[in-house]
Amino acid sequence: MKLLFIFFLLFTITLAHGIPLGPTPDMPTVSSDITVISALPMPYPEEIAVDPTETFYLTGTANGYVYKVLLDTNEISVLLTPRDFNPDYFADFTDEEVAAHCTGAQNETHLLEPVCGRVLGIKFYTNAKKVYIVNTYFGIWEYKFKTNGKDKIKNIFKQTGVFLNDVYRIGDKLYYTNSHTSVQRYAVVSVVLDPNPIGQGSFNVFDMETNEHKTLVDGLFFANGITVSSDKKFFYISETDAARVVKYEIATGETSYLVQDLPVLTDNIYLEKSEACEDREDNDEICDNDGTLLVPGYYRVEELDNLLRDFTVMAEFLTQNFYTVVIPTFKTWIKPVGTICEVDEATGEITKVIFSNNFKFLLAASAHKLSGNQYITGSVFYPMVFRFQLNE
Repeated sequence: MKLLFIFFLLFTITLAHGIPLGPTPDMPTVSSDITVISALPMPYPEEIAVDPTETFYLTGTANGYVYKVLLDTNEISVLLTPRDFNPDYFADFTDEEVAAHCTGAQNETHLLEPVCGRVLGIKFYTNAKKVYIVNTYFGIWEYKFKTNGKDKIKNIFKQTGVFLNDVYRIGDKLYYTNSHTSVQRYAVVSVVLDPNPIGQGSFNVFDMETNEHKTLVDGLFFANGITVSSDKKFFYISETDAARVVKYEIATGETSYLVQDLPVLTDNIYLEKSEACEDREDNDEICDNDGTLLVPGYYRVEELDNLLRDFTVMAEFLTQNFYTVVIPTFKTWIKPVGTICEVDEATGEITKVIFSNNFKFLLAASAHKLSGNQYITGSVFYPMVFRFQLNE
């Protein structure tokens, strides 16, 4: 049966070549001039949300928790646990038992991921009074910081069997990405190395008034992080496997690319608005798209690029033993370097590449720019959150 599937797959992918990737960029040999301010051990962080007081909330992909960190003191506390997302399963567990169940060798085999959950996207709404959280196994959730006696957390909707990733709310609509229609997060390597000539990721909207879902863009190769443009007329969608950022016009549904052929396989993205935009927003004026898009990611290497460019080669590679060949080989392609690209929102030009190959920050999955030319970043592949200053 497996051979029949492989033959069918090989026949199908002859209709297409591979994911559109330009030439593999040369990896820099010199790191950017960085001063590390703090390096906090955290369980493989995915996305970071920073509120106006520069307190940040962080999703941990190792154990299904959400954490709160005070930047001035580095004090870490737990905001949400797997019990909040899966209360029936953990009803009789103490806090210590939940932590033991969802952390450690047994959980690292991924057998417990669908039970403990994995929290990915996190975005603030209404001046940080609410936060929307994507648990890829238990759907999208709303957390209120001030509740007046009401429940702090509620499940907005559940979608199982898919790879939910990021979320953004505008009005009564929740926009979200689905990285894959059938493969779940514990098999993330199968999402990256999917030889299907049609991308299995999508960008979607959920209407909280009517409870209706709608797919806005499909065929994406690993749909990942999302953010909205300065003028709030466009969404920017990170397309990991294709190393590019998709631009979606909300009014018309038309798509284009803000930037292509990035030096990184992109992850979460964050828009830093210009000072002019912030001044205009204070006066209720419409902003121009003159911000800076922060695009963290995993520096592209030739071996992985070549595989992604050719669906036939990818399918043949996947016929090898998944656990003894595919996964170990894949891990060698994820180089332990840190990279954040800054992209001009108006032109789509890469204006800066912050790079480190000396372990000052590693494998950037998320990035925010703080005051004083400081940045904060974390990675799903490295159990640390780094706050650093770029010396220019």
